[in-house]
Amino acid sequence: MIKIRWKRNAVREVKKGTAIAELIPAGQPIIAAKLDGELVGLNTPLTRDARIEFILATDPEGLRTHHESLIFILTMAAKRAFPKARLVAEHSTSKGFYCTLRMDRIMEKRDVERLEAEMLGLLADDLPITMKLVNRDELIKICRKNKNDSKLSLLEYANENHYFTHTCGDFSDWARGPLVPSTGSLASFELLYYPPGFILRFPTPASFPELPKFVEQPKLFLVFHRYEEWGEAIGISDTGQLNHLLDAGQGLQLVNVAEALHEKAIARIADRISATPILPRIVLIAGPSSAGKTTFSKRLAVHLRVNGLRPLPLSVDDYFLDRSRTPLDAEGKLNFEGIEAIDLEFFNQQLVVLLEGKRVDRPRFDFIKGMRYFNGATMTLEPDEILIVEGIHALNPRLTSAVPKHLKFKVYVSALTQLNYHDQRMVSTSDTRMLRRMLRDYQYRDHTPTQTLRRWPAVRRGEERNIFPYQESADEMFNSALIYEMAVMRNKVVSLLRTVRTKGFKAEAERMLDLLNLVNPMDEEAVPPVSILREFIGGSIFRTKHNNHKIPKKKSR
Repeated sequence: MIKIRWKRNAVREVKKGTAIAELIPAGQPIIAAKLDGELVGLNTPLTRDARIEFILATDPEGLRTHHESLIFILTMAAKRAFPKARLVAEHSTSKGFYCTLRMDRIMEKRDVERLEAEMLGLLADDLPITMKLVNRDELIKICRKNKNDSKLSLLEYANENHYFTHTCGDFSDWARGPLVPSTGSLASFELLYYPPGFILRFPTPASFPELPKFVEQPKLFLVFHRYEEWGEAIGISDTGQLNHLLDAGQGLQLVNVAEALHEKAIARIADRISATPILPRIVLIAGPSSAGKTTFSKRLAVHLRVNGLRPLPLSVDDYFLDRSRTPLDAEGKLNFEGIEAIDLEFFNQQLVVLLEGKRVDRPRFDFIKGMRYFNGATMTLEPDEILIVEGIHALNPRLTSAVPKHLKFKVYVSALTQLNYHDQRMVSTSDTRMLRRMLRDYQYRDHTPTQTLRRWPAVRRGEERNIFPYQESADEMFNSALIYEMAVMRNKVVSLLRTVRTKGFKAEAERMLDLLNLVNPMDEEAVPPVSILREFIGGSIFRTKHNNHKIPKKKSR
């Protein structure tokens, strides 16, 4: 017998070799577990005294387990229904994953219906999924059998001796896992025909176990699609191809091309603003955490100056309500992230006065005292000047409700990573931004990697509430992702992630380390000082103080 300690410190004796699945209370949507802080599958046998924590399908780790299990079963179904086709999971969209089935003809709706029927059959059969640790040679054989060149390419540079694979029936594949214990363990899903591919839809935490309402995101989809086509045109659509290019000594050339793509996109946005029949007086810039909004805003300002305009930055932070008036969140804590923390009435009053060409007293906000103050500074908006307003709420119409729509130009900025690790595993846009933030937090805010990981779920929840609902209202979208950035960030981020020892976050750090170990490192010297990446790795020409040094932690509001 062995002893299992639960999250609430209750102790239970169970027989050695008992699978975790046998301990699950009836009716609970449990999809995985943590064993002494390590994320494991429910088929894992108990071999020692340990502390166990169940993971719900709505938890971040549970969602990831569900998504990776769906991709595994989708890949298996594609091999059965279309053995000569190549399945590629391209990117996230509309609360799902956009995928393509590449074959010798254009994919049709009936192909998606056939693929969905094959998946439903696998779920109905409730086939067991088993995990196995194999050596490198065995994994190469599996990838060759599956004719997955992207995984074989990635393995050329992977330096591990053993890898996790999963087997279901006669199908095996490389998957870090954990996955669900059987095909029948999955919740609802749907394959939605979305030419030229389809969307794999699944429940969200808010909708579980049902599918969320489908909301099309055409602007975001087209940005992803455009950059993926660009990546394929230059021969880099996955990490294996990136590694090959870096190994061939072409890193500097890639940096120059990627940075030129950014420069061209920013210049095009500036030209569109300048060419508008009635010149917008306010450019509103929003995006999620670590999207690179600050550097984008400053580079856009340079291009607007080239076009004969004078950009004038206006910080929304100076319009926070005094702390005594700050609203509370559901837990009774001061809520600085919601738009209600901003003095919307005063902000709009000042915008109207500025648009009339009149002078206003410019406020400042003391974050230590939690109060607004005035120091005699004033502000006017001349005919050739244009306000640049950057912030998480910039696209929310409530922020600038008193300003006519034709006087506003809205830009959404995000790191929409177009790269895949391999055909069935995307480089997550959220992961990219989290790693960017970890570097910036450590270098400029004196935060440890563990602190960044601890704050990240709350950051993501705030983005879901305050940013993502408004992204499709943007006049322009700018993709701040750089195809080479994982290679540049790799060594620094690996060093930081290895310092994470806290059990609650070690599993997440290990997951990221596993993925980063698949990427060849690249020297950061090739990155120009104007690059958006410099906002996070240091050395930005736009950061005039404390450049490449830690700065004191900002006081809470």
